[in-house]
Amino acid sequence: MDTILGTIGLFVRKVTDVSVIKEKMDFLDRNMGMVSARKADISLELEQEERRPGKKRKREVELWMQNVGSVEDQVRKLRRKVKVARFFSRLMLADQVSGLAIEVDKLHEKGRFDSSLTLDVKPARGYELLRPGELPGQASQAKRDEIWDCSMNGEVLRVSTW
Repeated sequence: MDTILGTIGLFVRKVTDVSVIKEKMDFLDRNMGMVSARKADISLELEQEERRPGKKRKREVELWMQNVGSVEDQVRKLRRKVKVARFFSRLMLADQVSGLAIEVDKLHEKGRFDSSLTLDVKPARGYELLRPGELPGQASQAKRDEIWDCSMNGEVLRVSTW
């Protein structure tokens, strides 16, 4: 008896899901629109930041943007299916709509990058001595001090002579 009541309850829930699937799909579309807008904003920010020397996009941001693109495609396909689906087909699509809604919510949360969207990448720099050996005079001492300061600060990783 309990299994029959459980089955009936499950069927009633599924029928209810079918009746509200359009509402759920509209809600999913609105949330996906917000995530897509965030993606567009991030793209503009990245374009501006990457124009500056020494800036590189974080892999985490790149992966998030790829995931958003993939989910946008899934939502578009699901919207088309829901639009043309009949009663029993909508029964099957209700779970997909709910699953995608959860995924879109997660993307929305992850799209709030707390830190910067880019990393500071230091280009390889070096200082070249004009002639080998010790340079005479005050200019050579200043150049040695400059090289020493840069090597101690980590700006220069190696000093070579040829």
